[in-house]
Amino acid sequence: MHSLHSSRNPTRMNHQASMTPSIALFRGLEKRDVDLIQAAATRRTFKATETIIRSEDPALQLFLIDVGAVDYYVLKDDGRKILLHRLLPGNIFGVAAFLAEPTGYLGSAEAVRVVDANTWDHQAVRRFATIYPQLAENALRIALHYVAIYAKRHISVVTDSAQERLAWVLTNLGSRAGHVLAAGVEIEIRNEDLASLADVNFFTVSRLLQRWERRGAIEKTRGKVLIRSPEKMLAA
Repeated sequence: MHSLHSSRNPTRMNHQASMTPSIALFRGLEKRDVDLIQAAATRRTFKATETIIRSEDPALQLFLIDVGAVDYYVLKDDGRKILLHRLLPGNIFGVAAFLAEPTGYLGSAEAVRVVDANTWDHQAVRRFATIYPQLAENALRIALHYVAIYAKRHISVVTDSAQERLAWVLTNLGSRAGHVLAAGVEIEIRNEDLASLADVNFFTVSRLLQRWERRGAIEKTRGKVLIRSPEKMLAA
């Protein structure tokens, strides 16, 4: 998975956001080896809102996103989705497929928009991990990176205000998945997903977005947020 910005300063936005990141899963491997691994993949396409995996399923497939975006989430007992992360091209999920006896997936995955992904079944993942130990090491590094993301998120709940958390979520999404326009950086995201990622309730998100829109920091339309002036989000 490509790196998450460690800084929580919402003014630091990468305007090369739309560029496909390097693929961390293949880091350190020779091109001929990467070509061999990719040639063994099955290409799959998922429609927008289609469920790709469920947490109760055994993790028998590894997914590498090529096109589109995937929301990785867990379900609460009352059926509500808690969004853990939005995965983008170059990201993988289903890392448990590297285990000799795979556990269940740690969450469920849903296509945000049309997704093209390369997939490998459990047998292929295990075979390539044996042939290329670097592949398994990369997968472990990615899994640890996911853990670090969730740890930072937990710390943020304790140390940061709702306003700071939401500002960081928006600018982080902008830097990773935003579309650069003349007026700013546009993100495709729903209010309920912002609430989940920022660990705040839906009404707090609506209130903060309305405040920021009055300040000229953002422009909100259905399913989208245009970040015009990120520094105004945290203005007193």
